[in-house]
Amino acid sequence: MGNVIDKTFGILEEIVSSSPEPCLPTPLAEKLNLNRATCSRLLKQLTEMGYLLKVSRLQGYAPGPKLLTLNNIAGFENDLLKAAGPVIDRCSETLACSVLIARIYGRKRYVLYHRNCSPDLQIRISRPCSDDLFSTATGLMLLAHLPEEEVLACFREQKKLGAEILPEYQSGKNLVRKLHGISEQGFFDCGKGLQWIYAFPVFRNGSFYAALGASIHRDKHNAAYHRKICKALKQAAQEISRSLSIQYTIA
Repeated sequence: MGNVIDKTFGILEEIVSSSPEPCLPTPLAEKLNLNRATCSRLLKQLTEMGYLLKVSRLQGYAPGPKLLTLNNIAGFENDLLKAAGPVIDRCSETLACSVLIARIYGRKRYVLYHRNCSPDLQIRISRPCSDDLFSTATGLMLLAHLPEEEVLACFREQKKLGAEILPEYQSGKNLVRKLHGISEQGFFDCGKGLQWIYAFPVFRNGSFYAALGASIHRDKHNAAYHRKICKALKQAAQEISRSLSIQYTIA
């Protein structure tokens, strides 16, 4: 890592991602390729500032109170979370599956809310963002609503990073056409490993805003369950879209 900002945020992200398990300084320095003395100094400064807590000498460091209070003050995407949270909770409970909503920032996928009521899938989203736009249903839905130039730039960047890309999207030749098909169809689904994954678009005042996604265990996928999930997710995406959109009335 280069400058002190990269090092500091690298430490914060790693400790938050490992939560609730604390992180010890030596493994943390090795994982982030940091000098041990530099790592210890930054850990001490972050602890003094309230961003981290030192659990104990043997256990290491955990997220501190300032991280929580900053998040509460910022209220990032409050309107989206207010609109989507209850709908996602209801959907996940009713369908007994994993449901989430995601947006794209800086060519990375951010899961802003997630609920998993599947008895068959153990899903823990522990990273603040992911380079998985081409290997997730919501990622592909997000890409499907980007300009062509940005899609191709994302593709080149993901290939360079060695990120996972679903087989059908590994060639840039027909990439834009395939993504256009997703936006035209208004939903996406496919099998991936042990899961069957879905995505539907969420709009705000007529413009694409986010992707609503779900996943079930592949063994549970059948025609009847597929229809049930598609119907429920489509209705959920429409409900969230209505809540996000300004309602105009004529006096």
